[in-house]
Amino acid sequence: MIQFRADVTLDNDLRDKAARLSNTLPFMKAWGKGVEKLAKANAGRHPGKFWKEIADSVHLFAVDEYTQIVETNHVAAAQKQFGGVIETKNKRALTIPVTDEAKGKKVSEFEDSGRHLFVMRSAKVRGADTIGVLGYSAGGEFHPLFVLRTKTKRQAAEPWWPTEPEVIAIANREADYYLAKQLGTV
Repeated sequence: MIQFRADVTLDNDLRDKAARLSNTLPFMKAWGKGVEKLAKANAGRHPGKFWKEIADSVHLFAVDEYTQIVETNHVAAAQKQFGGVIETKNKRALTIPVTDEAKGKKVSEFEDSGRHLFVMRSAKVRGADTIGVLGYSAGGEFHPLFVLRTKTKRQAAEPWWPTEPEVIAIANREADYYLAKQLGTV
């Protein structure tokens, strides 16, 4: 599980607003839900099933009078946020799709459909981290599906988690609302 915590520095104005609330729990819950909603929307702006899975995995995990924790348990959420190298852990190789036919699919989907896959090794694809190309034969031709690698090159970050200014803006909006509610002006 990966928790992204909004460890933000509250300015004096926001600290003052929070201190004036007679009950901070509704404010904290609304603030956490606002961060959750924005994180889901940010991930959802990216196309594809993968990003939808990330968006769907975000939720307000815990809230009390002083803290809220918004988290995601998606295995690739931090990888997308911060970037970096992906390495194999429990398998011999990563399968990286190289054709439209393979994008968004797993090797098992091809095998379950009865297609016989095999590894083609070639000097053109050899590298320190490349094992070969996984594909199938049809009509006497090799049809590549996946490059097999032990690790990827460094992937660029694709930040999607709300930034500190966005988190603070949500807090200010919710604090203003709950102060107005407390005063009976909404």
